[in-house]
Amino acid sequence: MLAEKVKEAGVIGAGGAGFPAHIKMAAKVEWMLANGDECEPLMHKDRELMTVFADEVIAGLKLAAETVSASRSVIGIKSKNQGAIAALKSAAHGSSIEFAEFGDYYPAGDEYEIVAGITGKLMPPGGIPLDVGAVVSNVESLYNIHRAAEGKPVTHKFITVAGQVRKPITLQVPIGITFADAIALAGGATVEPFAVMEGGLMMGKHVANLALPITKRSGGLIVLPEDHTLMRRYLKPPKAKHMIGHSACDQCSYCTELCPRYLLGYDIQPHLVMRSLGFTMAGDDLWNQYAMLCCHCGICTLYACPEELYPREACERSIENMRAQGITKWQGRQDVQKHPMKDARRVPMKQLMNRLGVTQYDAHAPYTGVDWQPESVFIPLSQHVGTPATPLVAAGDRVDAGQVIGEIPDGKLGARVHASISGKVREINNDMIVIEA
Repeated sequence: MLAEKVKEAGVIGAGGAGFPAHIKMAAKVEWMLANGDECEPLMHKDRELMTVFADEVIAGLKLAAETVSASRSVIGIKSKNQGAIAALKSAAHGSSIEFAEFGDYYPAGDEYEIVAGITGKLMPPGGIPLDVGAVVSNVESLYNIHRAAEGKPVTHKFITVAGQVRKPITLQVPIGITFADAIALAGGATVEPFAVMEGGLMMGKHVANLALPITKRSGGLIVLPEDHTLMRRYLKPPKAKHMIGHSACDQCSYCTELCPRYLLGYDIQPHLVMRSLGFTMAGDDLWNQYAMLCCHCGICTLYACPEELYPREACERSIENMRAQGITKWQGRQDVQKHPMKDARRVPMKQLMNRLGVTQYDAHAPYTGVDWQPESVFIPLSQHVGTPATPLVAAGDRVDAGQVIGEIPDGKLGARVHASISGKVREINNDMIVIEA
């Protein structure tokens, strides 16, 4: 049974969400959607994966579609990626797999955008694709599903390393290598001091510790000068972000008017969340609901606001406040109707990169096979949504690449963890297994 093989292989959502894939494979739906609409600026790992490993992606999609009994299988991909489209169509020749081409805008790869753009259906507020009869999987997840069917576990990750590096590159690396290792494989940084964003410039996070590991959820690394405007904005303390929002927001509502989820018809209104920064707790209780449906895409903070304020961060604080009060689900209106100006307000990628000040780094990052063995790997027991895996090894044990070293706790949501290299377990510390080659 495919779902069981996927579970045994430790496959999760490789696009960043990290949801255990075997749960999705237990569903029965009409639509099986492959998400190849990579839209983070400077990130190219999905494009390269679809181009070089098209056969494996298509094989994984066919297996997944059959397992969930989908009557329609569709790949969502940007029209600009003609090389990947040609490779996928060649691999899919003779099958019923369909292609849905999207424009080069952000965030085309958002799950809500994918489902609405392909099926024409809008998920309920706070809902999931299953609510409208669909399963969505990132193309790398489908690659891993194909391998799982052959009994091969997830031990490596596709990543892009780009920005201020000598050789922008896309490669497949053992899970658990450090960020420093990955940057070195791209020839190293070409500027000092530099800063690093993991997962993308829009929805990623700044990482100060380059000894942290690449995980199953990593999409790649973007290296920028430490004094880059974007990095200065990210590194501003949260209290300062909220203070400037409290004092400077003039309620122009651009953040709301360009919000992708608002334009899809969801009642997310960042400008009203910004207004709550100047209210008492009573005001917070009223306005915070407008943050609940935020997808943290960053359009409001990094593109829409003419004063360069922080509405996304205000939404994130509001969500944290609501969770502290025990409010975890949307309690507002349930009807969803697409905004009539939605298509006219899409954010073009080139315009977004110009706004971010990263156009100069928009270079091809080709897939390159690297014959390289790390001296050690640092494998977290939690790389997924759910409960951390339970270690099956102890310090001093010898392990082989592909061996299960972390198991899903009984009755819990989780994913297996496997050794990415052969070697000796040096230690298990802070829910991380360290293996020396």
